[in-house]
Amino acid sequence: MNLRFATIAPGAERRIRELAVAAYPNEGCGVLLGRRDGTRMLIVDATSARNMWTERSADRYDLDPVDFMKADRDGRTRGLDVAGIWHSHPDHPAQPSQFDTDRAWLDYVYIICRTIAAGAEDLNAFALEEEGAPFAQITMDISPVPGGGK
Repeated sequence: MNLRFATIAPGAERRIRELAVAAYPNEGCGVLLGRRDGTRMLIVDATSARNMWTERSADRYDLDPVDFMKADRDGRTRGLDVAGIWHSHPDHPAQPSQFDTDRAWLDYVYIICRTIAAGAEDLNAFALEEEGAPFAQITMDISPVPGGGK
């Protein structure tokens, strides 16, 4: 069953924007924590991760696997799963690049935040339809998530 929707808690949405702005002019990245509910991903929290791609950090990200594992462990202690990945696009649209698509995993939500010198702008959510397929934009709403995330 493919993901079609994402509900993100207001606090998680604010955190993504804050972390994305803090990383500017480089790409910021992190892990989304939550749980799946049918075709909807419920996103409770967002973490920060180190961008390992130092040579092209303004237009590429490679999320530190140690930070991924820490987020996964933290989520599990809170009854949450890794729901996906967020990253920013400094001075570029909040749309996935081919690079983003090629590195994506099925059953995760990917949130992209456009950042500019003045702050964070668009925030869009995407998911793969199937392995090797292009990203599809999914509907995202910002509201409290049942069981956590305000």
